[in-house]
Amino acid sequence: MNTVAAGKSRHILITGASGGLGNALALVYAAPGTHITLWGRNRERLERVREACARKGASTAIIEEDTRSFDRCRGIVRELNEHSPVDMAILNAGVSSGVLPDGRPEPVEDACRTIEVNATGNINIAGALPEEMLLRNGHLVFICSLAALYPLPSSPAYSASKVALSWYARALGMQLSGSTVRISVVYPGYVESPMSRRLSGTQPFCWSASRAASHIAERLEKGADSIVFPHTLALGMRLLHFLPRPVAAFFLKAFSFTVAPDSESPEMKTVSTHREPPGDA
Repeated sequence: MNTVAAGKSRHILITGASGGLGNALALVYAAPGTHITLWGRNRERLERVREACARKGASTAIIEEDTRSFDRCRGIVRELNEHSPVDMAILNAGVSSGVLPDGRPEPVEDACRTIEVNATGNINIAGALPEEMLLRNGHLVFICSLAALYPLPSSPAYSASKVALSWYARALGMQLSGSTVRISVVYPGYVESPMSRRLSGTQPFCWSASRAASHIAERLEKGADSIVFPHTLALGMRLLHFLPRPVAAFFLKAFSFTVAPDSESPEMKTVSTHREPPGDA
């Protein structure tokens, strides 16, 4: 997939670059003549991604910052554009939460954090970019989820965060219609990643991160404004809207799952042996 980026001198910003899909997207776009800014919260993982991108000929920079920090992020984005204007921003930062392995509902702290990171954090970065991109034919790519198509009872906050990001992106696209800024919204299904490995349950039609990243890049290159995959799973979720709620709930129960808490969850505060640093999707 280096051919997607080959020959194009551009600056690509990827949030959540230390996670599975963000990492894979960085490697897809890494090529000579491309500068990639890797934004995440896990320095060790970001350094590994940077090294892999450098081996493919791309220049890179790392930003280790929480996307929810409004003032700091807007300052960082301004500096980025002054040094090297951003041509494409892939807004992919995310965390997950859901029903706990013992069957308890997700802690409210986890629910609020999931919505803040997945929706507010990415909107924060997006809001700082369009004005700068108006003169550069810029491209904003929002990584949502098939969870935005129908609410998942196993993961209420994750579903809410992704539908919020999806509607924001679609509305922003209409607002900027006629400008030179392009908006694309991506709705992946299950993708192999550190985040998905915390999920216990059925993950139908799960794609590898590299396959998902290559598919996204190919579709973006062809001008797609909406990218939904895998199609079979997406169709099934859309059909749920036409079923009575009890019937839809019956089908969803067959695909229920639990989510192990991450290192920032209050559930992990008493577990001294857990060392995993913050993770981004």
